[in-house]
Amino acid sequence: MSVVDFYDALAPWYHLVYQDWETVIARQGDALSALIVNEWGSGVRRVIDVSVGVGTQALGLVAKGYDLVGSDIAMGAVRRAADESRRRGLPLQCLVADMRTLPFGDRVADAVIACDNSLPHLLSQDQIRIALAEFIRCLRRGGGCVISLRDYGTPPADGTEEIKEYGRRRWGNRLGGLRQVWRWRRSLYDVTFELIASDGSGDVLLSTPPTTYFAVPPAVVAELMQEVGFTGVRRVDGALFQPVLVGTG
Repeated sequence: MSVVDFYDALAPWYHLVYQDWETVIARQGDALSALIVNEWGSGVRRVIDVSVGVGTQALGLVAKGYDLVGSDIAMGAVRRAADESRRRGLPLQCLVADMRTLPFGDRVADAVIACDNSLPHLLSQDQIRIALAEFIRCLRRGGGCVISLRDYGTPPADGTEEIKEYGRRRWGNRLGGLRQVWRWRRSLYDVTFELIASDGSGDVLLSTPPTTYFAVPPAVVAELMQEVGFTGVRRVDGALFQPVLVGTG
């Protein structure tokens, strides 16, 4: 189930995930900047966002003066992030890349970020370890890594379907209910986004193809970070809407 197809389909309406995307961009920029300064000081300027998506974190950081390069596996997401940065007059460079094979030199970044539960698109601990090794390769000595991800517990029974409601959203002249549908298969689950018309017709106004996540707990990712060489790895709660792991390269 293609991560690229999922995010290419979602990119034009990704902002609907948030009640007010503009406010979230500013809030996450402020929160990430405060976290970075608290952990690694005000000298952090060069940042790589390895899952830039449509720019939710990157736009906020660039607006605060960070020199940021964003990469993402989905061309549709990268194009939207670039369009959003141009519309705002922000110097955000974006390119298409897999986080397991980043097209950057060694020790070129002060910080690497991977937010919004992007890392669990890699479907095994081995694949996550490969990506983490790339993150630390790109970091200068003493540079920082920030990862946000869901706080997964024990997966439910195989075949369980869960609906995650996001509330009402407007698309064009129609109002709908936005939701995620999760379908579990052991430690993996397949996800689709749907916007269902609120007028009782049952019309599907927008939808994505499915993509798959690995329900890897933050504690396991923290252990993998340590295995590839990160030091000072710890969990930070309350900085973003998901738990955050930080580590120093």
